[in-house]
Amino acid sequence: MYKLKTGSRHRGQKLGLFRFPDSPVRQRGLGLIEMLVSIALSLMAVSVMVILMANTLGSGATSIQMSRLSQELRASMQLMSRDLRRANFHSGFLNCFGNVDCRADLGIEAWVNTININASGNCFWYWLDRNGDAALSDDAVGAFRFGTVNGVGVIQMRTDGNGGANCDDGAGWELITDPQTVEITSFTVSNAESYTETVSSDGDEQIVEKIRLNIIGRMVKDTSIQREVQDLVLIRNDIQIAGT
Repeated sequence: MYKLKTGSRHRGQKLGLFRFPDSPVRQRGLGLIEMLVSIALSLMAVSVMVILMANTLGSGATSIQMSRLSQELRASMQLMSRDLRRANFHSGFLNCFGNVDCRADLGIEAWVNTININASGNCFWYWLDRNGDAALSDDAVGAFRFGTVNGVGVIQMRTDGNGGANCDDGAGWELITDPQTVEITSFTVSNAESYTETVSSDGDEQIVEKIRLNIIGRMVKDTSIQREVQDLVLIRNDIQIAGT
């Protein structure tokens, strides 16, 4: 049998198969500069996310306010347009169809006439037989005007009185816009697109009235949110004038 020598050489070689290096490997951490750069990049990423979120929320809030403003202005415009479109209606017209002297025969020339617009172009009024009883003396005149409430622009509607509307009168007017929510910065009325046409060989004429309404408003709490709406109203009841 052979004996294994236990000398230092063989012992070292055998143990060297399992022996770890004398000096363990040191793991390096982040240096100060690297940490500062990492923190800076993290802060930049967080800042970008915050800005994007703020812009998204801000855009959403602006859209909501714009929608609300549009709804307020359109509701006011529809109220005026629907009532104005019926201007000069009289139930007696059914009995004198085709008669250009109808207004004179019915004795309503003082009421049924062209739409009245004040010199400033921000108030108008008219008459109509609201209850269909052929008597205009008991019907409220239709009128709308621009005004102010505590320094905030508004649109007002005449709710009583059958005489000629006084646009500067302080009584008989009701708000159709909310001064706590919407400020009306401009309200204009124009009949520039109305025209007169000849309807017979005798020179009889017919006045076709087209009234343009324009409203500009903005939110009270955020005046940067502004909106403009307009409508061209064709009066259904034309004014006829007998030829001379």
